[in-house]
Amino acid sequence: MDKLETVPLDAIRIPKNHIRVQSIDEKAIKKLADSLNSSGLLVRIIVRPVGSGKYELVDGERRLRAFRSLYEAEGRKWIGIPAIVEEMPAKEAVRRQIVINENRADLTPFEKAKGYKMAWDTGYFTSYRDLALTVGKSHTSVIRAIGIFDKFPQEVIDAFEDGTIKQAYLEAFYRLPNRKAMLKLLRAIVGENLKSAEIRKLANRLDEKWLSGDRELLLQIAEKVPEIKVLLGGEIVIADLVKKSKLTINYTNLTRAKELIKLLNTLMESGAFRTTMEQYHAAQ
Repeated sequence: MDKLETVPLDAIRIPKNHIRVQSIDEKAIKKLADSLNSSGLLVRIIVRPVGSGKYELVDGERRLRAFRSLYEAEGRKWIGIPAIVEEMPAKEAVRRQIVINENRADLTPFEKAKGYKMAWDTGYFTSYRDLALTVGKSHTSVIRAIGIFDKFPQEVIDAFEDGTIKQAYLEAFYRLPNRKAMLKLLRAIVGENLKSAEIRKLANRLDEKWLSGDRELLLQIAEKVPEIKVLLGGEIVIADLVKKSKLTINYTNLTRAKELIKLLNTLMESGAFRTTMEQYHAAQ
């Protein structure tokens, strides 16, 4: 049965496998401590007894750290923290942390993925399906989320973690084909201060799976033929559809249309198209 108690701060430890998905810095703790000082603790932390008058934290790390900072600053007034004391095994404590995180509206997809990874690393779950049942997700979505930490370069993970890049761009990175492409996108975002539309556009260019064969082929040709390269994105527009591409030629009058068609015809006759196609298929 749950008990409501005021638990001494020095009796509570944070376990090594505690699932913390949001970074906790001094500024955030100071802000929370100021709120506690003025309004008190509105939501109790959750702890579980582990014997000899000691407890392990289940939920409420920031609140606990804020209380500790107030105790250091103001003394015994803050020596104990209101808590829900609940008997539970270690695996249940991890399960509870996952469920609490899953129901928090302020967590980003990256933070939730981090929570799944930390839960998996505890070793308490026998399969991804077991973990997925706990969070109420499909096992494929859990596998995909955890895969971020194997697929992404550490530099990209760190950038998401410290806020260098917005976590809203997670999907743009996830669908890139390799770590080299991810690092190129990261450095462009940071170095060139790219906006959302620019990030999507660059990610599309770097996504080899997203590029269908005909679009990739035309891009390769464009690198060889300056006249085509100049027109791409202007008068010649390539719009990507599912499993195929659409090429649109924009022109101001019929004379210009004929010039564009003539240019493309010249390109076909030059052999550049044939050579590039052979190179493209040879690489597949």
